[in-house]
Amino acid sequence: MNQDWEPPCTLRLLVKTPELLVGEWTCDGGPRMRWREHARYLEADLLQTGTHLRTHGSRRSVVDPATAALNTPGNEYWMETPSERPQRGTLLLLRGALAEEWTPREGSHTCQVSASAARLHVQLLRDPDPFAREETALALVHQLHAEERAPSRKPRVLSPAWRQLAEELQHLMATCFTERLTVGALAEAAKTSPFHASRVFRAVTGETLHTHLTRLRLRAALFELEHAAGRITDVALAMGFSSHSHFTHAFRREFGCPPSVMARHTGLLPTNGREGRRPGASSR
Repeated sequence: MNQDWEPPCTLRLLVKTPELLVGEWTCDGGPRMRWREHARYLEADLLQTGTHLRTHGSRRSVVDPATAALNTPGNEYWMETPSERPQRGTLLLLRGALAEEWTPREGSHTCQVSASAARLHVQLLRDPDPFAREETALALVHQLHAEERAPSRKPRVLSPAWRQLAEELQHLMATCFTERLTVGALAEAAKTSPFHASRVFRAVTGETLHTHLTRLRLRAALFELEHAAGRITDVALAMGFSSHSHFTHAFRREFGCPPSVMARHTGLLPTNGREGRRPGASSR
């Protein structure tokens, strides 16, 4: 198979094989934008920081560091940047036999990023050895495949109003998770009651507001620990945790090790003076 690829945006290359292309993209933030995307390959997009919205037909999904956005070849969708904050993510493009092994159940949708997938994502970014990086990328692909294929716990029939409210709550958490949030504050911002917000979010997503918020904070913290240099308390407070001990307890429960272990495994790939760009930073 020809090695030529046509990625949808400029990428900082991490892995390139005949069937798999992996790269990191960045968006500096700025005025809110909306643009159309066309998937040439099977895509898996994982955010490290920031949030955006994807619309496919009448369905809209919030993408944040706790979710992965999946798209099939030929699928068209809209992307929106509802926040002016910077974004950074990792894009995996699949084709050939590797893509044929994994055919997502829907054209454009999101799935949760598990603790195992999140650790593989960080490992992929940090490993300086190309061979190990490729192997980690393949492991991440297979992990996401397994999670996307897992039976959904979401109810099949839900009112559009409930889905819209759950989406609004997810978006609020994605843009404000570093703040000291309460259920009441989220509900007030979404113009509903705390009881209704909690009930609807759990019914639509299958998880509580607290579980999602903690998972979101922990995923974002993974990409900050590389810069911690002994300042784990600073990372904990910056991510919205009340204390070092609160952060450490939640981190150990989620990833099976204290944050100090992840902070020691530093060594991201050099940028070689080039960074991938996505719309919002520069046009395609």
